[in-house]
Amino acid sequence: MSAENPQNKNFAISKNFARAQDFFGALAFILAIFQGTTAVILAKTFLGIASLILVLEYVSAYFKSSFFDKGHRIREMGLIDNSFKEKRIPNYNSEPYYNNSIILRDEIRLLANIHEDSLFTSNIAGKMSFSYYLFSAIIFLFFIFKLFISGMDDYSSLLLSFIVSSSLFDRAIKLNSLKKISEKVYEKANEICNVYEKSMDEPSVFLPKIIDLLLLYENAVFETKIILSERIFNQLNTALSKEWLDIRDNYLIYKNQAEMKK
Repeated sequence: MSAENPQNKNFAISKNFARAQDFFGALAFILAIFQGTTAVILAKTFLGIASLILVLEYVSAYFKSSFFDKGHRIREMGLIDNSFKEKRIPNYNSEPYYNNSIILRDEIRLLANIHEDSLFTSNIAGKMSFSYYLFSAIIFLFFIFKLFISGMDDYSSLLLSFIVSSSLFDRAIKLNSLKKISEKVYEKANEICNVYEKSMDEPSVFLPKIIDLLLLYENAVFETKIILSERIFNQLNTALSKEWLDIRDNYLIYKNQAEMKK
């Protein structure tokens, strides 16, 4: 699977705003720890600074979502165009991204593209979630430690609110959700392929189930608004691409379409 695609520009901007959101969230957390430990900042000044940081975090979150939605719409167009041989995005060849052109039937090529996407997404999201959960656990343990030392004072309450509202915690939860749903999509795609092996029904019979898979996967991507790590993608790309080609070339629902082309 190629990393080059027309949604990259919007996703790159969205990722920068996501990093800004994480930065402001971490800054608010550090500020709360510092003030709770030293109390050197006047209460009104501290609240003013904390409020400004939270506003900046909110603005970053807004633009992160806005640019993600634009990129996601382009990605959806690329998926449909590749599956049904359309070309609504000028000067873009989507074939290197999916590499399923040997499949003739449009609905089966769509199934293959979703199947491939879910394989990549579940593996990459799983790798990404570990660091977010680890960092979240460290922060939460620090909060518990402080709670035992000084009790539930004003700064502990503020620290807890930062933890609960933190984009890092939110992203860890959403990454886990994306991983589980993409795994579910992958398993359902395998089921469709397996049913075809037993029944050898006309491929069009599976269209309703394929559309259901499309909606399940795309809704998960849209709701979580997670941009997959390019570094992890590059690490896993060769192995996952080989795994996908093995899957595609062994399931009859894909293999028969390729043989028809020959």
